[in-house]
Amino acid sequence: MSVRSKSGGERNRRLRRLTQAYLTPLQTIKPALVENSLNRVDHVYNLTQKLIIRYQSATTGLFPRYSTHHGTGYVKDSIFCAWACWACSIAYKRLDDDRGRHTELKQTAVKTMRGILFCWMQQIEKLNKFKDNNSPEFALHARFDLQTGLEVTSPYNHLQMDIVALYILALVEMTGGGVQIIYTQHEVSFLQNLVFYIERTYRTPDFGLWERGSRYNNGIPELHASSLGLVKAALEAVNGFNAYGASGTSASVIYVDIDGHNRNRTTFETILPRESNSKNTDAGLLISIGWPAFATHDQLLFDKTFNKILRHLEGKFGMRRYLRDGYKTEIEDTTQRYTEEEETYNFRGIESQFPVFFAYIALTAQFKGNQAVADRYWTKLESLMVPGDYTGLMVSPECYCVDEEHMEDERLAPNSQDFYAINPIEFGHHLWSNAIYLITLLIRQKLIHASDLDPIYRHLPASQRPKSVNRHSAFQGSMEGDPVVQVALIAESAKLQSMLATYGISTQTPHEIEPVQIWPSWRMVKVFEALGKDKRMNLGGRPPRPFGPLNTAKILRVSGLTVLCYPLLFELTDFYTSADPATLIEDVKRDIEFVARRWKLAGRPTFCMVLREENVVGEYFEHMLDLLVGLKTGFINGIRVRIGRIHQLLNTGCTEHVDFVKLDDVQFDRTIFEEVDATTAHLKSKATLRPVPTQDIDLSELQFRSYDDHSLFQIIVNHDIENLRTLAFALSVMMSRYSGNFVVHGESLESRLEKVYRQASQWRLWWLVRYCAAKLKKTITSLAPSITNLLVRGKKIIIGGKNSQEVTVEAPLTPAEIARVIFESSDPLDPHTIVFQQELLIACADLVLQKPDAFDGILAIRLTWLTEAMQLLLDYFKQGTKNGGLTRLRREKKILDIASLLETSCPNGVAKQLGVLQNASVYDLPPTIVRDLLRALLLKKNWHLLTALQIRRLNGALNRVPTNLYDRVWRVLERANEGIIIASKRLPKYPTLKIMTPHELTFSYKIESMMGEIAHAEYRQLVVELLCIIATISERNPELPFLEPVNCDLIIKEAFDLFCEEKGIVDRTDFSPFYTNEDKATTASTFLIKALMDKILNSSLRRKFSFLGDEAAADIITSGDRRNDDICHVS
Repeated sequence: MSVRSKSGGERNRRLRRLTQAYLTPLQTIKPALVENSLNRVDHVYNLTQKLIIRYQSATTGLFPRYSTHHGTGYVKDSIFCAWACWACSIAYKRLDDDRGRHTELKQTAVKTMRGILFCWMQQIEKLNKFKDNNSPEFALHARFDLQTGLEVTSPYNHLQMDIVALYILALVEMTGGGVQIIYTQHEVSFLQNLVFYIERTYRTPDFGLWERGSRYNNGIPELHASSLGLVKAALEAVNGFNAYGASGTSASVIYVDIDGHNRNRTTFETILPRESNSKNTDAGLLISIGWPAFATHDQLLFDKTFNKILRHLEGKFGMRRYLRDGYKTEIEDTTQRYTEEEETYNFRGIESQFPVFFAYIALTAQFKGNQAVADRYWTKLESLMVPGDYTGLMVSPECYCVDEEHMEDERLAPNSQDFYAINPIEFGHHLWSNAIYLITLLIRQKLIHASDLDPIYRHLPASQRPKSVNRHSAFQGSMEGDPVVQVALIAESAKLQSMLATYGISTQTPHEIEPVQIWPSWRMVKVFEALGKDKRMNLGGRPPRPFGPLNTAKILRVSGLTVLCYPLLFELTDFYTSADPATLIEDVKRDIEFVARRWKLAGRPTFCMVLREENVVGEYFEHMLDLLVGLKTGFINGIRVRIGRIHQLLNTGCTEHVDFVKLDDVQFDRTIFEEVDATTAHLKSKATLRPVPTQDIDLSELQFRSYDDHSLFQIIVNHDIENLRTLAFALSVMMSRYSGNFVVHGESLESRLEKVYRQASQWRLWWLVRYCAAKLKKTITSLAPSITNLLVRGKKIIIGGKNSQEVTVEAPLTPAEIARVIFESSDPLDPHTIVFQQELLIACADLVLQKPDAFDGILAIRLTWLTEAMQLLLDYFKQGTKNGGLTRLRREKKILDIASLLETSCPNGVAKQLGVLQNASVYDLPPTIVRDLLRALLLKKNWHLLTALQIRRLNGALNRVPTNLYDRVWRVLERANEGIIIASKRLPKYPTLKIMTPHELTFSYKIESMMGEIAHAEYRQLVVELLCIIATISERNPELPFLEPVNCDLIIKEAFDLFCEEKGIVDRTDFSPFYTNEDKATTASTFLIKALMDKILNSSLRRKFSFLGDEAAADIITSGDRRNDDICHVS
């Protein structure tokens, strides 16, 4: 909302006049104390009737937001009102004589919950579309017509994942307390689809609890920690839940994708204690970390988040929703839907304060046993109650506002002014606030207990909750430490089994474990597509989302069969990285560790490891054997593992019963994992040991484009696998002329290229593998969560190539959207980028989980630049293995090869191959070495062997800056009246300082994007050094003004001119000598300082001021040793 109009000001002045007349201290009109429990419950019942129930719609059961409104029913407000009615019904249930009031109140809550269900069931078409495309246009609505339950036509931000999660959580709590809400199997199916709706919240930006999206209220959604917390809690509560209650059948059980839950959990815990990119904190987080969600039981994380909320948002009259929130302030213009970004500056320091959050804090403290905090905030809440009518009925006002005349005083001295309450007599009281007040009152007066309001014990850690015994998995927490991971070793043939047995590795074949079956996970995905499907309601089932490592760690009982699923990394049709045995080995270790760390279900996780001959024999045999021996010893990467025979593992594993479908009704497109017969095993063994033919690396696709169709046709028909590269180029050119479905001799071009791809994978011809994968448009299944992992850590991702348009990813995307972006931004002259950038995304996401500080100072991950930086590092290391390279290394007499410099674990044969390929690019490297090269680049392994110039180029290629740079640039901008100019782009002082706040990511992104316009890595690094110098001068000379624009381009140009004059260089267009200058006495920074002095200091200022404060500071800034690039070079 923009700043209010004149009519709005008159309305607010009338409001203040009315308000001052009715405000009366609570203490003077407190009702007389009532003695026994019955009287106290009756008193709360009367309050519930007056404050809540009388405003319920007789037809839909929904509630309005304010008692004077009669047109619109709000889902979120209605849920909390239903919760208050149910809580009051529990109080009567505890009495011997409830006079029918228990049933009356309970059914009021049921009416509301079923009314919401009915409204949403009219939007099944939206629900089906949303499962495939998480777009705001397909979101379930958050408000409906109060009387008819129909959609409200006025524009509104309906995409609020927290509302659906809150509904599911409330439904589970009430059903757990004995309330019947779900009546039919159709409603069970709909509830299951609501679970599908929220499972991908971790990559679904929404409008959040306040229905406004980002802090700027500009209609842009973003990821909210408050939404993620409620979703995490709802998924934990509903997993294995029977919608009919304790007497339900297996057909009414709700299933949760535990990998989806884990991603929501990880994202939630990563964002905390922030709320979102634009909101540093938010009062809505109190609902997530406390009652009703209790989404985190990590006390350190809870305290950190809770204290941050209090520090930034607590006032005398309640909690602010978030900083610079204009809602209900006197200067808000309610006639406008959205706010101009710079207008939020007007709301700083005068945000309205909401007493209801004192109730949330008191309620959460009661559950946690912190009586002192509960008493303190309950007292605060009671002191803020105001009359709700002329009979003395006290209500909790929605919020307190500051008078417009006192706003400036409040900004200068926070919490110094008196705020007034929004008048509930004139505008109606706020039902949500009073519902929470009533619930807190019941708990405070001990009329209900914590376990009554939370019968599923969400307020306790999972390991301390009462154990429920049923046929379905449930989140029950783990014992102290990580659980034991059971490992089942399945050999594809008896031949492979006997070979491994000679090394003491015991395996089983598919024939030996019958009747237990081994399935690919995609086959089980097909079974789960029937989950939640209802033809009569036109409800689709579970979207075909892949099963992650946690889902495949369950033992599944399907129609009388016992099934184990092997993880995606063993899928033959998966991305080519699994064809690299070294990558497979690392992925196995990583998956076992991931499952152990993230397992929260009852029973042990079971890891089904499929052993195929092509992944075991060959140059990687010793590495695979080391892994198997490590598993046999009982520990791998510090995780406890147990290898056993499958029939023994079934007794201790986590078992899930799949009762919702008959296998005869499922049309499978994948077969079960079957044993390879002896003849086939012999042929595979011969093929695996066959020597790899030499490929002509000088051939290119460009040469084949001049061939006519007949020539290409002959190459394709001959199918000479000795010349795979030729065959691949011929197929690619033919596919570009016709299509992949074009048939040659009974087989499509795409199918033929797929064979070439498989053969190249088997022979480890990685350049060709990536080329074929790009032409076949292969994608990795886990791209969406990997991108989200990077985004929630404040990183932007920029996809594209040198010769194509780059695409910036700032919000999570669906897999389909990611694939579209990758292929649309592909480089036509460099097809490898399509798949190589996917490799980098996965590798970056894995690295940021293991080493979060690896990306310190890197705000945007530009995949093209990252590839260039990796190529640079590879070239430097290759040079170091030749004569004259890496001089420090040679002085120490430790001449190493590339593999040892990268600290890679690849076999010696592969390492030697790297030494031979002196002209190799990153596209020739195995996926494992690509990961190792990335780690060496980002973790700065062996960087001490590089020169200062090489380090500058690498940092410039990564656009890595000192971690405090953006905060320092903010302070420079505060004093630069004419703004800052970088790469010919000007950042003005205003409205930048009005729109943004000092520590928010948006400002950092702005500076980073300006530097992103610079093409040369070395120039980018010069800009960073210059900004550090300017910031240092500014900090040490606070009286020094910047009267002209801080033009970085001009200062660097003048510094270059000074350098040329001193060195006698005539050509002033080539900056290369400036970049490569390694004279420690006159580094580039020295000339930058001189140019800056000439720019901002005249001769009188030089005499008057000490440039850097003292001689020691001058020594620091002019010192030539600037090798530590983690901090500003001059700070």
